[in-house]
Formats: sequence, structure tokens, C-alpha cells
Amino acid sequence: MDIYTERAHLLAVLVALFGGALSHTDPLTPGWPVLYIESPTGQLSWHIHPDDVWLFPNVPVVDNYPWDRHTTRAKYKRIRSLTAKLPKLTYAKPEYGNP
Repeated sequence: MDIYTERAHLLAVLVALFGGALSHTDPLTPGWPVLYIESPTGQLSWHIHPDDVWLFPNVPVVDNYPWDRHTTRAKYKRIRSLTAKLPKLTYAKPEYGNP
């Protein structure tokens, strides 16, 4: 499994949680759709390797999805903010201490 596929697995979780779309909006990479995720802290986007599109069976494919012009730096700032805002979904086992 390569790094693109590993990342795509994690992105599949995020888009399942928050919703989004796949769109062929980047003319520089016509074979690679862009995954847009609409998180509570703002839009996030990544190019998806064509071999990994199967990981997103319930994500709609749309024409000309609107990109909010976020930069890579802004995207990762939004992810850090999202991580801080999400409630803890699981807890460590008691033998590892309190969450």
C-alpha cells in the first residue's frame, strides 16, 4: 500500500463524517479527481489517485465543485482546529490511565 492509498483511507473517514464531493476541477491533473470535504472548520481538499477512487463509493461526483481558494497552510490549520473541537470518541483502556 502506498502513501496515497494510506491517506485516501483516512480521507474516506473524514468525508463520511462531514460530507463532500469528488470533482475533476484541476486542469493540471485531469486524471486525478479532487476530494472536497466540508468540515465544520472550513473546506479541505486533496487530489485522489485514480486507483483509490473506489474508497469513496458514496461520495457524489460533481462538475465544477466550488473551491474556496484555501491554501495548503490554511487547510492544515483547519484540520488542527477541527481536531481540537472534536469530542473524544473513544477512551483509553483503564489500565492506561484516565482519558
